[in-house]
Amino acid sequence: MNKIPNESLEFNQCQQAVQRLNDFLSNELQQEEEILVQNHLKDCQGCLEKFNFEITLLRTLREKIGQVQAPDGLRQRILGLLHKTN
Repeated sequence: MNKIPNESLEFNQCQQAVQRLNDFLSNELQQEEEILVQNHLKDCQGCLEKFNFEITLLRTLREKIGQVQAPDGLRQRILGLLHKTN
């Protein structure tokens, strides 16, 4: 019977960490929240994999945006948004 509360607790921690990933990657979390996410990523392989996927996706988008022919204003806005999430 103890497994259900522990699994529920783990799920809630993972759910909260995943919900904060975008803010974490954008450096928009309060220091306490950032530390909580960092600690969770150290302990949770599943969330670490999601984090690594997100960061790889952002890096790939940043690299590819340089190859896209778009009006300079649009390109600059997109680059600004992507750098904001760094």
